[in-house]
Amino acid sequence: MSKRRIYKLAAIALTMGMLLSGCGKKDEGSTGTTEAATQAKAASLTVGETSMIKGTDAVTLSRDGQVLNPLTGQWIDAYYDNKRPISIQIENTSAAIPQYGISKADIIFEMYVEGGITRLMCIITEFEDIERLEPIRSNRHYYDRKATEYDTVHVFWGASSFANYYDLYDNHFPNLEFIDLIREPGGFRDDTRKMPHNAYTTGEALLSRMESKGFSRTHREYYTRAHSFNNEFTPIEGNPANKITINFRNNKPWFEYNEATKTYDRFQFEDKQIDGTTGEQLTFTNVLIQINSYWDLAGYESAGSQDMDWEGSGDGFYCTGGKVIPVTWKKGKSATKWYTSDGQELKLNPGKTWISVYNNKDGVSFE
Repeated sequence: MSKRRIYKLAAIALTMGMLLSGCGKKDEGSTGTTEAATQAKAASLTVGETSMIKGTDAVTLSRDGQVLNPLTGQWIDAYYDNKRPISIQIENTSAAIPQYGISKADIIFEMYVEGGITRLMCIITEFEDIERLEPIRSNRHYYDRKATEYDTVHVFWGASSFANYYDLYDNHFPNLEFIDLIREPGGFRDDTRKMPHNAYTTGEALLSRMESKGFSRTHREYYTRAHSFNNEFTPIEGNPANKITINFRNNKPWFEYNEATKTYDRFQFEDKQIDGTTGEQLTFTNVLIQINSYWDLAGYESAGSQDMDWEGSGDGFYCTGGKVIPVTWKKGKSATKWYTSDGQELKLNPGKTWISVYNNKDGVSFE
């Protein structure tokens, strides 16, 4: 449990009232408006909950020994309060099937690498008890730069020459902390699979490695939350999106909406995408599609290496509840933020999120 001071509901309203009264004399209309807003905020808390004040602009709820996961908007054990997640590079070719442990991811990014194939970056808060994360593959620079937005410990098995030279060992990205399992302890080979599709690790091994490298287990000061969430599942008004197809050339993935669970089931390589550990299909409450440009990496064209720029802004789509709306994204000082067409920050529905970074609006279709 966090050591931050815990306030009961009555204490929240009382403390806020005292702070407001100490800020100087206000006219009657201003005071009345502020008090009404304070009472409304306090009334919005469920009876039995407590509130932990984390800053001047954020109130994080805890309930029955649980806290809200900033990556999913769902309740998790309070042990994970402010804990840093890992991000891990997972191979996504037909030879990599089945993948193990990835259903534990809160957020999964899918992006192009060489030859038209995609690679996954799984961001996982509750990783410590995972018995196998497999198959792990090498890092690319645009993955590790995205990882810093979430203040993760980035995990991979080797890296491209460009990533090694410009990102990992030159200190150009001081917020980047990583575990390269091709050079460090904690990585293993699965003898039942062929190389290079058989590299794996465990949550216990990663935790041990983090401790030995002196990495902070809690978020560092620069970290800001990337996503906002509704308190509960909230339908959006948009066009139908019961099937989402993204024209990645190799795996040809799609999602199908499941009305019963209010989630999207994931498919690729003409079949369900399964976690080999559980035998269950991957499902997501939210699907975000970020339209961004890929181009050949200068000096590495012969290897087919890709490049991408996370800075700036662009268009995209948000799918939930069988509907889709257009959205925009903008890279701030730390995290990328998402916005609706009226300029308001996008609120995701509580649950897991899949983010596909694609290079062409015309290659995305909704039915």
